Formats: sequence, C-alpha cells, structure tokens
Amino acid sequence: MATTNPTALLGPPVPPTEAQGAQIPLPTFHIPSFPPQAANLKALTLTSAIPAPDYHPLLSQPFTVPATLPLGIESLTLELFSLGYPPGFLTALATRLPNLKSVVVYSQLFAGTTRESQEDAVEFFRRLPNLRALHLLDVFAQPGFFGEVGTWLRWNTSDAPGEARRGLMFLEVNYSFRVEEEEFMAKIQARELPGLIGPGLISCSFNISTGEMGEEGDQEVGSQEGVMAFNETVAPDIMFALTDEELSPKGLRALNITLYTLTPSQLATVLAVQKNVMVLSVTVETEPGVDCKKLLLKALAQCKHLEQVEVIAHPSLEFLIALQEPRSGVMAKSFPSADDLAALTTKCPKLNSFKANVLRTTTFGAIEYEMKDGKWTGGVKEGRGGTAA
Repeated sequence: MATTNPTALLGPPVPPTEAQGAQIPLPTFHIPSFPPQAANLKALTLTSAIPAPDYHPLLSQPFTVPATLPLGIESLTLELFSLGYPPGFLTALATRLPNLKSVVVYSQLFAGTTRESQEDAVEFFRRLPNLRALHLLDVFAQPGFFGEVGTWLRWNTSDAPGEARRGLMFLEVNYSFRVEEEEFMAKIQARELPGLIGPGLISCSFNISTGEMGEEGDQEVGSQEGVMAFNETVAPDIMFALTDEELSPKGLRALNITLYTLTPSQLATVLAVQKNVMVLSVTVETEPGVDCKKLLLKALAQCKHLEQVEVIAHPSLEFLIALQEPRSGVMAKSFPSADDLAALTTKCPKLNSFKANVLRTTTFGAIEYEMKDGKWTGGVKEGRGGTAA
C-alpha cells in the first residue's frame, strides 16, 4: 500500500492522487489539514510523537480534527497514545470518518483516566456503525470501559438514529506479556473483555504472546520466560460469551482464547457450541497422564471442520514437578501421539497441524505434529536446554 504524509511525501515518489495510505506523527493533538489530492486515501495511521512531559497538559487543551479528512478512509490505526486523548477528540475523529470499517489501537490507555475521556471513547465506537474489524494490541482501559463499548460492537436492529449496526466480524485482543511487571495481569480487564464478543464474529482472538526478547543466547536456560494466563476461575465469563444463545458467534471459524485458562471440560462446553471452528488456540489446565489427554481429544472431536490446533498447557503442580524430570516423558504422555491424531482425524478429517507447549516457554520442549502425505509426522521437540520432559 502506498503511504504518504498529507503535507509532505516520504519514501518512493507516489503521486498524491494515487496514495492509498497516510501515516502522520502527532507532536500535539492537532491533525494537519489534508490537501484535495489526498481525497482517495483509504487508510490513516496516527502515531503519537508527544514528548512525555507535554502529554498530560495537552489532554486539557484544544485539539484539531480537520474537516478535510478524506471521507473515503476505511481503516484507522492509533499508535502509542499512552495516556489517551483529550475529551471530544475521538468523537470528532469518528464524526469525520463515518465510513471506517477497521480500527487498530496499539499500546495505550485508550479511554484515558477520566470519566469524560471514557465517555468520549465509548461515543467513538457508537459513531462507527460500519465497523467490521477491531484490533486492540496492548490496549488497557479503566474498569467499566470494555463493558460499555461492547454494546456498540454487536449486531443491533435499534430504530434509534445511529444505533443500528451489523457488528464486528473480526476481533483481535492481544497482550504481550511482560515478565518484569509483577502487576501486569492485574492491569487487564479480563472479566470485561468477553463483552466485546458478538454473534457476527467469524474470527475471535484473546491472545497472550511472549514479550520481546534479546538475541538468542542472551537468556540463560531456566530464567523467566513464557507467559501467564488467567486461571480457570475467570473462564466462566469467556465461556458465557461463546455459548450464550443470543450473544455467542454463530459462524465462528477462528478462535484464540489463550489469555484464559480452561479446564478440558470447560473447553468441551465451548466447542459443543462453536463446532464450526477451523483454527483453534487455547490455554488448557493440564494434569500429567492419559486422562487429561483423553478429555482434550474428546473436546476436539466435536469440531469436524478443525484444521489447526495449538494448546498452551497451564501446568498443575504435579505436571510442573514432572517437567523437572528430563526422563519423565510427561509431555508425550499428556498430549496426543501420532496414533491419537490419526484416530482424531476420523472425526476431524481436515486436521493437519497440532502443537502444544508449556505457557509458551522454550525450556520444557514442545509437541509438534504435521500431516504430510496422509501421515502424522513429528513428536516431542527438545527444549532450549536440550531436554524434553
């Protein structure tokens, strides 16, 4: 996609009338005016370049959202606005961009810290009835925000002006786990986030990913790595959103709920409703031995269209102890073998990939299987220390 700043072309020469995207660094909350030649823009990225000492004072000062913003813009990305926006800024932005279909928000406290800024953030989504895709990447908010905004992300047939909408088709929520932050998980509104789920979703992701690491070899084996996930006591909220007759997705094809830990029986309950899932990533409370494996296979067998599976093991104490013994074979015993997957393929004929690991660590090894030439190949992969439990 061609990219241009509306006031000064950067990179390879692109005629302004042909540019499809613009990226603008903002040292204040004054968006520059767009020239007539930018009328064909489809994508806009606004990136905060606000110095940290100036940020808080700017939240109470006037802002500019120009009337010259191209109405044809369908994709908006908001990056690095760490403390949010002046009250009214987001509402004005949505008013100027009524045809948005996709919004990406990255690395920020999106709704700010005041009631006024939170109301502005909710109104932003209320004014985007055509929104079909929302990506929240390392986005945090004060309690109550996600619960309020969910109303405006779901299918709605209201007769009230501006309220009817088809709702989201694509939802992505991702958090990059920060090992060094002891209170990191407490900052995530885990019980509210499932309120973003609606019946129109075909792709739904609540992912926990590993944070950035240095070059290979920078970290000693056994040092802190991997991720955490919310334990099974938080699972009922995500389970309700995925199984409720009125709110749950009706045509879901891709599901990632690795942010939440489910027991095998809880996973079975979810998949009994979401039977059409093709790509699945889940965090599962894992006990050592074949019983847990059998429950997992039984849950997966409900999804006849399943193609790819990733299981993040949230180990019980017994499983964790077994992992410390290099020759315990606990990974092989607790997850499907090639024969198990061959049997599962009779129920899920399109299945071609199965992966499992322990909280996305590299130390304890992983399970990796792939269907090749009609046969399952792979097995237990050694950990970063050269051992596989």
